[in-house]
Amino acid sequence: MESHITNEVLENVFFIDGSLRDIYVLDADKDDWQKFYDWVLANPWEILFYKDGQIAEYKEKVVTNIFKDKENGTIHLMSIKLNSVLINCHFFSEEELELDIDPKDVKDIRAASTVFDFMRELSINLDKESILTGENCPENPLVSVRSDGKGFIRYSA
Repeated sequence: MESHITNEVLENVFFIDGSLRDIYVLDADKDDWQKFYDWVLANPWEILFYKDGQIAEYKEKVVTNIFKDKENGTIHLMSIKLNSVLINCHFFSEEELELDIDPKDVKDIRAASTVFDFMRELSINLDKESILTGENCPENPLVSVRSDGKGFIRYSA
């Protein structure tokens, strides 16, 4: 998909308007969450966990326990640092993966490529489509990546 990334894509997908961009995998289940979590932990990325806005040590390996810990306030957020891009996972729902990105982090084609590569690998690993949308707008994808890793930029120019 990198060959399709242009400044026009940056302006239409990662525009700065005060809102975040969300990456979704819809119709997820606990197995999808576990695959996602295992995949994240297996990568060389910097992973940080937060509780009450503070970095917290967290060693849990079973994702269903993370949802339980979130309910009782043990953990609130997992951040994945990919070069200049920070991808945040709040563990909102077991029925969908929702991650967010601040478009201010996506300043150039290289950073956009990092996001799209992450989505491609996510889709392949879960064998499900991932979509990039405006904040809380899963019904209006700006970019989608099929389970085979093929991506489509869908915004209306």
